[in-house]
Amino acid sequence: MQRYYDLYQTQLSAPSYLSIGNFDGVHAGHQALLQQMLAAAHLAGAQAGILTFDPHPREVLRPDQPLPSLSTLDERLARLEALGLDFVVVQPFSRATAQVTATEFATLLVNHLRVRALWVGPDFALGHKRQGTVPFLRELGQSLGFTVQVAAAFWQDGHEVRSGAIRSLIESGDVRTAARLLGHPYTLTGAVVKGDQRGATIGFPTANLAVAANRLLPANGVYATWAVLPWERRAAVTNIGVRPTFSGQGRSVEAHLLDFSGDLYGQTLTLEFVERLRPEQRFDGIEALVAQIRLDAAHARTILTAGAEGTERSPIYEELEHTADWAVRIFGRDLPTLFAHAGETLFRLIHAPFTAPVEVTRQVQVEGADLELLLVRWLQELLYWMETEGELYTQFIIETLSPPRSAEPARLTATVAGVRGRSDRSPIKAVTYHDLSVSQTDEGWEATVLFDT
Repeated sequence: MQRYYDLYQTQLSAPSYLSIGNFDGVHAGHQALLQQMLAAAHLAGAQAGILTFDPHPREVLRPDQPLPSLSTLDERLARLEALGLDFVVVQPFSRATAQVTATEFATLLVNHLRVRALWVGPDFALGHKRQGTVPFLRELGQSLGFTVQVAAAFWQDGHEVRSGAIRSLIESGDVRTAARLLGHPYTLTGAVVKGDQRGATIGFPTANLAVAANRLLPANGVYATWAVLPWERRAAVTNIGVRPTFSGQGRSVEAHLLDFSGDLYGQTLTLEFVERLRPEQRFDGIEALVAQIRLDAAHARTILTAGAEGTERSPIYEELEHTADWAVRIFGRDLPTLFAHAGETLFRLIHAPFTAPVEVTRQVQVEGADLELLLVRWLQELLYWMETEGELYTQFIIETLSPPRSAEPARLTATVAGVRGRSDRSPIKAVTYHDLSVSQTDEGWEATVLFDT
């Protein structure tokens, strides 16, 4: 892709199809429009390209109302090049640029870029005071020799794909839906700089990212992310916020790379945001914070592993027909996952608040003569603490799980976390042994459990 940095100094030798805009984030709507334009241009024997402005016109015209960006100029250009465009013109924007009339600007496009077709969105306008609306440009094109093609609004998951809608999703922390509208994960790139190094003192060192001041940060909270380094891509859990447990001030972006040790200072790091795990919260002490970070890391690993396999998260359980008790079949790719899913299933059935910030954590240890008995005792232990202490668990990390061997029973050690409260759903009284089973399948492991209600 050929890059030009001044329309007035650019002179194309072949006719072109052109789209004009900021293309912030190069979202799915942009991609759809540009791919259609590209195909039409090449079919007609023309080049296909775009003209974009830098800085964003709003920064010049309304500096008191900054608009955080979804991408840097370099990120935009890289994504545009990946689409297969032939050229891009990055036009400097100033107050003088804003005074150019629609007729003058369109004439420049024809004279310098040999534009034969202008591809735009339904609400497009250019020139001084946005005079160059679609009807205006279509009439002007008849005299200057270009046509105007208007792309229909692009919808995804019930949202019209627009930069404003994507910004709102990111600002609320919904990076998963934002990624579907973008057509790629939302990313932040920056150099790794020294922070206060508190993470290292509690066993979870973090890479502190220096992010450009005008970049849009997702809502404060903890996220499952991919950390992309020049030489590899690693799973990570990332915190955005003010670190309230340490009375922090000023927002920071800190990523803990899973299964990594080494010095990253000065390296360029890109974070791809996959899913928000929880909002930022203050903990009563370091011990509670460390326990939650361990849960966050395990949760992030599960989400990222599923995504790396190219699949959405599979259902963790299904309800079975039963005349009286509550029967479920639970799934897991391995035994620790199966037992974690069993705990999650129990509390999903009684409508525990899975999106609420964690308030309590608890260590659980159980053993049983076989896996079936171990599963029953694990679930009974969770029910016991729910009933006696009023705790609803929403996160489950299985630290060790050993099957029975010779005279040794099966053993499980886990940390669970959740909130204080009671369920408003019909209570589960006990875990029964009727039709109880734990078995390995071609897909992993599954268990059948009946709850007495």
